[in-house]
Amino acid sequence: MNSQTLAFAPDSAPAQRSVRRTQGERSAETRRKILSSSVELLHQVGYAGATTSQIAKAAGVSLGALQHQYPTKAGLMAAVVRRFATERFLAYRRALRGVPEGLPRFLALSKASWSLIGTKELVAAMEIELAMRDDPELADAIGDTLSRHSAFVRRLLARILEGVISPDDPRVETVRLLNNAIMFGLSLETIRAVPRAQIEKAVTAWEDAMVRLLTTP
Repeated sequence: MNSQTLAFAPDSAPAQRSVRRTQGERSAETRRKILSSSVELLHQVGYAGATTSQIAKAAGVSLGALQHQYPTKAGLMAAVVRRFATERFLAYRRALRGVPEGLPRFLALSKASWSLIGTKELVAAMEIELAMRDDPELADAIGDTLSRHSAFVRRLLARILEGVISPDDPRVETVRLLNNAIMFGLSLETIRAVPRAQIEKAVTAWEDAMVRLLTTP
């Protein structure tokens, strides 16, 4: 080997290694494509139309590759719900950073929830939850994630509203349930092409109602 070859060897070897992905990285990229395509199809054609074969096609992977990562549709839908729950948690954490305790913190949390209205991710999650009624396997697959997320929100609300209202006051749970229902309902309105300005007016009205409900003796 001559000196010229030796001079280039140290630079060329790392360049080759930098573009070579591990099996784990390739699998993670495949899962990302599958989950993103699942959300898109759930949003566009609903749960029934989002078949595993259609999801694989949209993701640009073979059906076998999809089933290697997610052997059942229920398992795939559970992964979609888990990803959405994680995204909501991160959104909440960002929204609460630096916000004072009490009602300002509660309203910041609510606004983080309302920012999800009409998003593809929320509509996809709604499609999956509605499909639970007729699919015991799906209900079993996502039930634990939904329960844990609800429990997390209850604990978070109790901490945020400490000093404003007792965490045992039934109005706290009433607000949580109504907030979920309104968020889901307004998401349906966005699917029906209701103007965003009207959605925002409804959200503002609900914000005022929540404050009155939580602070009026």
